[in-house]
Amino acid sequence: MAVVLVSYVPSRTVYDSVPVSLDPRPAGLIVHAAGEMPDGRIQIVDVWESSEDARSFEAGPLQAGFAEVGMAHLITDADRPQFIETFDLVR
Repeated sequence: MAVVLVSYVPSRTVYDSVPVSLDPRPAGLIVHAAGEMPDGRIQIVDVWESSEDARSFEAGPLQAGFAEVGMAHLITDADRPQFIETFDLVR
């Protein structure tokens, strides 16, 4: 079942500095969107084929990217993505 992940990073500077590539598209990623909120935080919405695909990406390339630029501390339990199981998905 597809899952939606909603997560946040503190700023566009942080988002742009984390060296994580979505090209080629990670296994299971359906769509990725990021936008700036009025308070300057970046809201990220990803849709994955499964929670396993999402967790694999988070535990691998995403954490490695944050660690590479010395920002691993920014991924706290409070900032971890919310996993929302879908019941309707139009492709």
